[in-house]
Amino acid sequence: MALLSKQSRASDGARQREESSKLLPAGSAIVQPSTTESSEAAVPRSVVPEESTKTLPGSQPAQSHADFAEVQADFTRTTFDDQGSPLSTSAEGNVRLRYRDITVSCDKAVVDWKAQRSECEGHVVFRIENQEVKGGKLQLNLRTREWHAEALSTTITPETAKGFLKESLFAESKSVQGIGTRQLSLFDAQATTCSLPTPHYELVSRSVTVYAGDKVVLRDVTMYALGRRLLALPRLTIPLREIQRNPNIIPQIGQTQEEGFFLKTSYSYLATRTMSGLLLFDLMSRKGFGKGLQNGWRYGTASGSLFLYHVFDRTIDQNTITGRFAHSQTFGATRISLSSDFRSNSYLYAPKSTSLVNQLSVSRDHGSAATSLLVSHNIDDAFVRTSRFTATLSHKQLIGDGTLDTSIDYTAYTYDRTRARLTSQAAFEGKEKRFDWGLSVQRLTDLSDEAFIGQGVFGGIEKLHELALVTDGTRLGTGLPLSLKLTYGQYSELPSPISLGRAYFEATTPVQKYALSNTWSLSTEIGFRQYVYTDSTAQYSVAASADISKRLGPTSSLDFVYRRQQASGFAPFRFDYVPRYNMANLSINYQDSKTLRFNILAGYNFEQPDNPWQDLTLRVSVQPSPSLLLYTATGYDLNRSQWRTLVNQLRVRAGSAGVEDDETCPFRLDIGTRYDTASRRLATARAVLDARIRRLWRIQANAGYNGFTKSFDYKSIVLTRDLHCWEASIAYVDQGGFYRSRGITFTIRIKAFPLFQNFGVGSFGQTLDTSVGDVY
Repeated sequence: MALLSKQSRASDGARQREESSKLLPAGSAIVQPSTTESSEAAVPRSVVPEESTKTLPGSQPAQSHADFAEVQADFTRTTFDDQGSPLSTSAEGNVRLRYRDITVSCDKAVVDWKAQRSECEGHVVFRIENQEVKGGKLQLNLRTREWHAEALSTTITPETAKGFLKESLFAESKSVQGIGTRQLSLFDAQATTCSLPTPHYELVSRSVTVYAGDKVVLRDVTMYALGRRLLALPRLTIPLREIQRNPNIIPQIGQTQEEGFFLKTSYSYLATRTMSGLLLFDLMSRKGFGKGLQNGWRYGTASGSLFLYHVFDRTIDQNTITGRFAHSQTFGATRISLSSDFRSNSYLYAPKSTSLVNQLSVSRDHGSAATSLLVSHNIDDAFVRTSRFTATLSHKQLIGDGTLDTSIDYTAYTYDRTRARLTSQAAFEGKEKRFDWGLSVQRLTDLSDEAFIGQGVFGGIEKLHELALVTDGTRLGTGLPLSLKLTYGQYSELPSPISLGRAYFEATTPVQKYALSNTWSLSTEIGFRQYVYTDSTAQYSVAASADISKRLGPTSSLDFVYRRQQASGFAPFRFDYVPRYNMANLSINYQDSKTLRFNILAGYNFEQPDNPWQDLTLRVSVQPSPSLLLYTATGYDLNRSQWRTLVNQLRVRAGSAGVEDDETCPFRLDIGTRYDTASRRLATARAVLDARIRRLWRIQANAGYNGFTKSFDYKSIVLTRDLHCWEASIAYVDQGGFYRSRGITFTIRIKAFPLFQNFGVGSFGQTLDTSVGDVY
């Protein structure tokens, strides 16, 4: 066995050159490939291994995985030049080549160390990360990670596709080539995601190119199903990254109340490494013929997308136009992003309306400085025309041990007139041994139409200057558990004409914990605040809290908490208002058993003599078995002797390890209800069902009932049939929003390719679950 690295021992080089003409039985050669183009440094130097580095055939030295290429075989032969540098290694019999994340096994292999290339043949199995290729011959460039194989079969795993492929893709081809795992191309290929010996379907294509985490492109492709030819296309693109923006790669058929009967599909007219393009076609019996364009690009540090869609809506006799544009690019330390969104008469947004949103973002992060600019312009024309324009320029700079933070923010809103405001602020924070200090300024300039006649409309706080000092007892050397803050500044509270100087002092103690016994503990906190104003007014406040806790178990406790804050004096500014409170709370929190958990909370407010009692709140969770969970929460008004809203949650799981095992559970049922005790009616009820019927069928359903309107806000049901590598679904949806969406949809898809599922998503994009709030 011989180990080869960049170092050299001249005395051993001659012996190795002498042995280079021999076949070394059960040998191993380990070489560190160079990453430079220099002819002198491109060839590694050889060393004689020490005893501790020797390995048996078939094993892998620990240092070879990341930094060395290793060749193991029944017989190896390595040749050297006059300086003792390796030129090539030939291997025969049970050959195994390892380099970083690449592993190759074959019958014969030749490695050219100078060119950093390897040629393998005979029962070749090439693996890179989770990707595997089997074939007769393989050529591999160790430096660029480019490879080419005369392949028999190839397996593309979900890991190779960066998680955007849900099941493995199996392919047979005449040849295959790739660049690491970033790109994979197969030629004269037959591909399928069906794992059966005789697959249910096949895609026969002149070429198949997989761009990891982006898309799969098939050229001159013909689809066969159950041995029958279905269709032929010059190009088929399957997006992996943004499949949710176009779920109609496979035609979608259905009927809705708004669109009528429809057929939606798309055609790939452009597919390269950096660009992709789709033409969209929608036939709708009520709306008409919709057509669109969807483009995407990604090259270097730039990426973007363009979407255009048009339909002459026969139901409103108007053109419906939707457009989106987005582009972002990085230039050194600067990143620029630009986006635009236009909608006109879109029934999915708001009929008989127009909206336009434009946004520009520029950011630069360079060492000790960061600068950003964000500009946004929104125009809405529905019942009335409104416009909103905002622009923010900010800069942050490290100066020595301090930080300078500045920003300028402009906001303008136009309806019947323009209301605009400019906010400028700058702050510097520094650190000293004994304290931190800061100096800040904030100026508000009202640019509204009313401001020019002395009637400003914007509110806010101006700091014409503010000096702040922050420290604690440790930094001052007193050792006292005390945090201190002192500020002075000139403030204005707009739109009022008040402008005063203000001094503020704060002294607080951090939470102090004391162990009273093995199970009893005490926590305390005290704070003092003083405000002094230049109009000879002042106020101060004192706050204190104490928490006495009794440990009832590993995760259970009884807690008594008392909190009080009192203020005295007068504050001319609203932002200095100090609330008064004097209250005590008692809680029992029991969490030691999975079968029964509960929390009880009550309180008394001494500042409200008319209604001093806080609600008695009860939350109970009962789990009699791993597959059943019941949660109940309610409150009782002790002042009025009335029950509050009753909230219930039911979770049922069957055939699962427990109620938390949602992914693999064949039966899931969640129900949430809210009962209004005042009106004595069921206010809200929501349910979600996901169940497998035998082995091949699955049913999903959800519903939301509104007890005040006595009607369902939404209800839907999906029935899915597993067809091994395919999946067929029929769905009924009925939900409200800007428009009433009611209809039936039929979908058939290949399971391996991700598809955006809109089941469980409301018309506003919200998740339709069983949450009905809680009781506090």
